[in-house]
Amino acid sequence: MKIGLKALKEIKVVRPQAAEKLAEETLREEVDAVVAFHQGDVRAAITTLLLDCHHLRLQLALRDKDVSRAIACERTRFEGP
Repeated sequence: MKIGLKALKEIKVVRPQAAEKLAEETLREEVDAVVAFHQGDVRAAITTLLLDCHHLRLQLALRDKDVSRAIACERTRFEGP
């Protein structure tokens, strides 16, 4: 089956829109679940998500620090006296 150029262009346009719609629906379900978990208190849901973000940023910072330290130790070990 041959697909014309026009059809290919339409597929390229439709696929991202379909994916975006699916992502939006999934995200909406997740948002609804988070708000429901907090008994409809949107402020509590946002607060929890912000605290999660702060925690994850801290974890990343600590990991980066450990990675930097490990790299420095490796350099020192190989560059030794």
